[in-house]
Amino acid sequence: MQMNDCARAIQYLRANAAKYNIDKSRIASYGGSAGACISMWLAFHDDMADPKSSDPVAKESTRLTAAGSQNGQPTLDPRTFEEWFGVGKLQVHPALLYLFGVRTEAELEKPEVRKLIVDASPITHLTKGDAPVFLSNGQGDVVNGTPDPNQIVHHARLGIKLKEQMDKLGIECWTQYPGGPAVTQYRNVVDFLIAKLKA
Repeated sequence: MQMNDCARAIQYLRANAAKYNIDKSRIASYGGSAGACISMWLAFHDDMADPKSSDPVAKESTRLTAAGSQNGQPTLDPRTFEEWFGVGKLQVHPALLYLFGVRTEAELEKPEVRKLIVDASPITHLTKGDAPVFLSNGQGDVVNGTPDPNQIVHHARLGIKLKEQMDKLGIECWTQYPGGPAVTQYRNVVDFLIAKLKA
């Protein structure tokens, strides 16, 4: 999965911290849509470092100081989308078919594909002590009829649902979207990330 490639990139940066003048204890990730999903996956996933590896890169941590999301997806599971939106059967975004190497929505129910979907969903890995996250969405938490796939995967409700889970675990999480509660601590996701990296 692309998530594993990005985890390896984090390890590479840490292994070469002196070369690139990087403080390896302060690394954050931010992206839009798919990049946001991967950033959250890195923020929540258990450390993938292998201290016993002969590869110096693989020995490095994959954990983040903080993560930012612009219209990102804390889940890639069509079942969870339907649960969160509560409007019946939803059309699956075509990108999910490509991501999991299938051609039809029916194939997403294969056990081996279900396993991939669950593992690729950031919220699957969410546990107490994970990195703080700031989520920004361009659309409000409004559902008129059955939303189309592009609305579903970029909807403010995804961030709202993630925040509910992070609040329960006592993990800092901010959501910023039209019509939502004001975020007074930070102007935006960039302000948040800078503050966390300087802390």
